[in-house]
Amino acid sequence: MSIWKLMTWMLTGSGRKSEAEITCLAETLQSSDFDCRDLWGFNAHTEMWHFDNLESSLDERDPLQQDGWKESSINILIPTREWNLSGNGQQFTIKGLFHRSLTAVIRAVFAEQAAKWFHLTPFKRIWRSPVSGKVQHLYDELYTSDAWNDAHDALQKQRRDNGCDLEWVIARLMFWSDAMHLAQFGSASAWPIYLFFRNQSKYLRACPSSGACHPVVFIPTLPRSIIQFISRFTKKRNYNTIVTHCKRELTHAVWKVLLDEEFIDAYQNGIVVKCYDGKYQRVFPRIFTYSADYPEKVLLATVRDKGVCPCPRCLIPKTKFHHFGFLSDAVQRVTKFNQYFRDRIVAARNAIYRYGAPIKGAIPEFHLKPFSLVPTFNAFADMVGPLGCDIYQALVVDILHEFELGIFKSVFRHLLRLLHAINPIGRTNLVATLDARFRQIPSFRKGAICRFPPNVSEVHQCAARHFEDVLQCAIPAFEGLFPSEHNKWHALAKLHLHTEYSLNHLDEASRLLGHQLCKFRDFTCSAFKTTELSSEASARSRRTLAGSTTSASAAVTTAPQEKSFNLATYKLHALGDYVRTIHLFGTTDSYTTQLGELSHCLLKKFYQRTNKQNPARQLARQERRHTQVRRHLDVHLNSGGKPDNGETAPLSLEDHHCLSESAKNAISLAEFLGKHQSDPALKINYTTYNVRRDQDTLCPGHSAAVMMLSREHGPNTHPFWYAQVLSAFLIEVSYKGVAQTIEVLWVRWFGVVPGYQWGIKKARLPQIGFVPDSPGAFGFLDPSLVLHACHLIPAFADGRTSLLLPQGPSVARENSAVDDWAAYYVNIFADCDMFAQFIGFGVGHDVQCHLPIHESEDSEVVGQESVDGLTDSEETNSDTGYGGGDIGDGVDTGEGDQSEKGESEDKSTSNESEDSDSDISVEDSETGDGDLDDEDGPQFKF
Repeated sequence: MSIWKLMTWMLTGSGRKSEAEITCLAETLQSSDFDCRDLWGFNAHTEMWHFDNLESSLDERDPLQQDGWKESSINILIPTREWNLSGNGQQFTIKGLFHRSLTAVIRAVFAEQAAKWFHLTPFKRIWRSPVSGKVQHLYDELYTSDAWNDAHDALQKQRRDNGCDLEWVIARLMFWSDAMHLAQFGSASAWPIYLFFRNQSKYLRACPSSGACHPVVFIPTLPRSIIQFISRFTKKRNYNTIVTHCKRELTHAVWKVLLDEEFIDAYQNGIVVKCYDGKYQRVFPRIFTYSADYPEKVLLATVRDKGVCPCPRCLIPKTKFHHFGFLSDAVQRVTKFNQYFRDRIVAARNAIYRYGAPIKGAIPEFHLKPFSLVPTFNAFADMVGPLGCDIYQALVVDILHEFELGIFKSVFRHLLRLLHAINPIGRTNLVATLDARFRQIPSFRKGAICRFPPNVSEVHQCAARHFEDVLQCAIPAFEGLFPSEHNKWHALAKLHLHTEYSLNHLDEASRLLGHQLCKFRDFTCSAFKTTELSSEASARSRRTLAGSTTSASAAVTTAPQEKSFNLATYKLHALGDYVRTIHLFGTTDSYTTQLGELSHCLLKKFYQRTNKQNPARQLARQERRHTQVRRHLDVHLNSGGKPDNGETAPLSLEDHHCLSESAKNAISLAEFLGKHQSDPALKINYTTYNVRRDQDTLCPGHSAAVMMLSREHGPNTHPFWYAQVLSAFLIEVSYKGVAQTIEVLWVRWFGVVPGYQWGIKKARLPQIGFVPDSPGAFGFLDPSLVLHACHLIPAFADGRTSLLLPQGPSVARENSAVDDWAAYYVNIFADCDMFAQFIGFGVGHDVQCHLPIHESEDSEVVGQESVDGLTDSEETNSDTGYGGGDIGDGVDTGEGDQSEKGESEDKSTSNESEDSDSDISVEDSETGDGDLDDEDGPQFKF
């Protein structure tokens, strides 16, 4: 009966009760410390009221109880176009500003249990290359960056006038802000400002459940009554200019409330904070970075959107943005930093507020337009600018909006326009072919490559991760349709750990990207007359209709208009600032706007718990409840408690791999060739390029491709071998001794294409293919020799073939497939670790490749002789090849030494692999290197 009542309660009432939540409720009711008698007379509304008033009854001296929300009002001045030397501004009051004291938040956060992971003293990470022996500075976290080390040194040299003997440390503040919709339908919105502490590792800050994100203010929106207020002293109907001015004034008025006297004093003299361990330290807050999209940046930097100099960090004019990648652009970036022209703003405001000039009148424009200024005082420059805070430098680059949703989205859209333009009537629809190719690309790792939507070309409601996946898989998908050459820059910019070499290559890649985009515009795009996509034409028509108030709006045309490729954009210009920003503040994942977008999810969850009235007030209340519960759980767990969530302990990442020990799919070895059963999952643990442990989960038979170190030596040999895992087995072996269990993978081997050139300069991925049907085409592999999984994309332009295996269903093929792809591309851009594995930037990788900066340098690799992923690699070994190449040649597939190869592969399944110094499973066969003789049929190397 209890289960019936619980399920009835779930299926009635609110529709937000999921199965997972009901299961959690049942686990709570079954916990040993839960007593149903305590619920006698329970009322949720009453208990919430008591919970909300709990803070007022606690010790006010406790820093964890001082960071609550306050409600204030803001006054802004609206110009009236009157001549009044004492000022003509009319004061307008905006109510409903919910904010928290920044110093109170700092005290509370340093007192939390999470503060034990804070880095208070910066340091530099130094790495000595095992290949060249050169010492390099590593760039990843802010507390290893140049900016923090310089600021820390300056602080320690500061004179201690008050005789303070406490340790002086810095609280590194990172802000993020963006307006958001709270619901999928309706107009409910919020405009939060988030505070992150960069003393905390970026890997913790990236997790929304870590509590690293601290909302500090909800910026109120301009009320509708402001239009009526403005209409009292102006006869114009178009209030857009003055409303935009009011929005700027509101934003910086909010920041003046946050940057109060207490915070300014703390910025200068520090605040004494009692930390989580009971020790006292003097903490100096410093604003290091502010992450925001472009509309938010121009608002914070008080510059014009799309003005003469629209960049918030420099004064390079918009007319020169297309020079990105050229030497003249690099020189101007270091000589034309943006600055605060307060004198010009004062002169413009005097003309507006004293002499009645319009906001965009001739006199204000004379002072403001040459530098794309606006008549608003910058709160950061006025309040903390004299103390050394440079807001223009703090507005860091944003790879999410500037590249993935910016430059690449623009390039991808124009590629679609070109496909429409070059597709004459009667030919195969190239766009449909592109969509079909993307649908066939398999997913890879959690969060690396996801399944593509049915029609990628529609670009409908695509998030940044969709465009990122499209970019990473663009080369095989566009092959034979249209080229794409922008992958190298994106992979370098998103690395979570940089070396001096990788930053040099990012700088070089930025230059080449600028040149390629100019060439793309001047030669490719100019050769075709491109028009809007159908979705773009429809969107333009809707915008025109929405902005039209006359009856002529019914005649708005929806026919596609001519559309050219534009490079004069801020998003392209911003790509030139990435190297300098990484040098100063660490890698881009530390301050990406994706952190704030993920934090929005928590606020949306809060909104679902409210009654949808006065969102800012209720979101602030929900934040307090959530924070108090989180802090209580942190204390409980720190004291030795365990979470009651029913989760099992995660598998250890120390072992190289883990193979399921389930015997439910046990088979007889004698029946193996006649019957095939499903297999257990295989988990491969490995060290990533940024010295962290990660795990690949492989399900044999479902795109489970793996890579191993190659055993071949000599010039121009491929550094890795590849195999498709068909099955995973635990074999019980007993032979003249104690029985033991052997882990083994049944694989189908890939071979590299002989004579195929690949590399970054060639803009071509490594190409491999299945070995033709022969004893050497399949083998057994020791799982301990697997490096990790790899992402393979079919070479769509080469088509499919049935010459590698007899046509028909097979356990060596995907479900329902009757033939194979003739070739595959190894997607070295699938994620940062794959990219670092091929180009040699992997600090955490066991095998290090030396990446030559100049073509005159030689490439090296520890344990191998020539591995260089960034230079053009040519596999021309006469003893190598694969059967998936020229399939029409009718090459003989005789067995010969290939059977011996298969026998040697079987030997590799022994657990005694430590006897071999090489990290590969296939031992030398009787022929020496284990390669096949030319006369025995198709040749290949792993």
